[in-house]
Amino acid sequence: MDVSAKQLVSLFKESINFPQPNTLDGSVESIRNYYKMIRQFATMANIYQDLIPEKYDDLSILELADFILDLKLEEFQKIGNNLPFILDGFILQDKTTSYPEADVDPSWEPTIAMLSKNLPNKIDLTNSNQDNLFFEAATDLLDKYPDTFALQNLDRWITSNPEKYKNAMLLVSKQALSKMYVKQIDYPLHVSLVLAMYNEHNRIRPKSNDNPNGEDFVRRKMKQMEWLLKDSPLNFNMILVDDGCPKQSGEKAQEIIEKEGYKNVKVLYLDDGIKRQSVVIKGLKSTSDSRKGGSIQFGMWQAVENYSEGDKPHIVVFTDADMSAPVNEIGLLLGKQDDKTMLTIASRYDAGGICRGPWGKNGEVQGLTEFDRRMVGLRGLVFSKLFPQTGKITDTQCGLKAFNAKLLRQILLKTKVRTFSFDIELLVLAASTDTAIAFAPIYWHDSFAESSFWGSAAEKTNLCFVHE
Repeated sequence: MDVSAKQLVSLFKESINFPQPNTLDGSVESIRNYYKMIRQFATMANIYQDLIPEKYDDLSILELADFILDLKLEEFQKIGNNLPFILDGFILQDKTTSYPEADVDPSWEPTIAMLSKNLPNKIDLTNSNQDNLFFEAATDLLDKYPDTFALQNLDRWITSNPEKYKNAMLLVSKQALSKMYVKQIDYPLHVSLVLAMYNEHNRIRPKSNDNPNGEDFVRRKMKQMEWLLKDSPLNFNMILVDDGCPKQSGEKAQEIIEKEGYKNVKVLYLDDGIKRQSVVIKGLKSTSDSRKGGSIQFGMWQAVENYSEGDKPHIVVFTDADMSAPVNEIGLLLGKQDDKTMLTIASRYDAGGICRGPWGKNGEVQGLTEFDRRMVGLRGLVFSKLFPQTGKITDTQCGLKAFNAKLLRQILLKTKVRTFSFDIELLVLAASTDTAIAFAPIYWHDSFAESSFWGSAAEKTNLCFVHE
């Protein structure tokens, strides 16, 4: 059921008064976080109302934004409870699709069975030894199916019925397809990875008895990129930005870089950028005013400024510090880019995407709960009505997005938002340049063991918007 922004306001009002019992199972904190996010969407819609294209009903869009900003938390919860029933179905439909039996290659099942024997039953984001198993299986899969169309069909087949296969096999399929796309790039291309660090002092180190949640993410991301780009004309660098971490994440990252002798990895400190009054983070008075956004913007701008493109294209990818989305999946994003598409976002929720999180009994990993399905769908619905010019984007918040450096040069200095909504702002600014925005389904495995930017909210100031 498609609705306009004006109709959505009416549906919201109806939902608040609809006599449906409370069916949401999410925690108060989770509901509050989704509530904060859609309010940030609404705030940004007001900030960028001048970018609403003429063909859209700007008055209705701004009416929706104002209605959301006036919503109380308990009213938002009622909307989450009742809107799916009023819309006669779930807001976010199950994106898995059946694969025609007639199109199934008889070699797929035995190949998957053979590769799965050497893959772990459970993915452990703290176990770096698993990475080599994934590399080997993905390489074997590429050798078995060197044709892109065949590998794409295999991936569609297993992701159409994901519960039938090991999570590790679903991940391997994505990694193999990612490397396939990289192999098809026959020209020099430079990739810059940018990530922010806040309270990553444990996750940056390897797992040990006194550091059970260690993911050793710097070394592992480097190995993932080296595997992905081996024997290709692509090269890369990585920029780690300390977002004012009180536990010296930046210093710990620098120690690893020096110990390993990495020449293409650099640590930046947001505080240095603020002191130098870097033009890309204008408005920041201290690192406490940044909630990841300032760090990513600072890192991306340094990537653009420090790398002279010349005749070689340059793609800047921002990712998260944890290992939830292995960076050797970025070939999936690169494969979607061309002269007309200068921004690709990873998606966990569209057809072909896999999202795993520890929501099951005893912590076992499974797919989205009904609560998250409803909240993600509601969030996507609100976003699509507030920012129709961006197209239909289901997963606005996935921490893996790839930008052509030419696009970043056009939009980065226009940014105003330094908080968690920074990537939403980038989507809106990108759409204003008339670039196409593509999405690429990926495998995502949540890492909840250590601090997140949401989880550390109490340690920093409240979410804020920085205006010129």
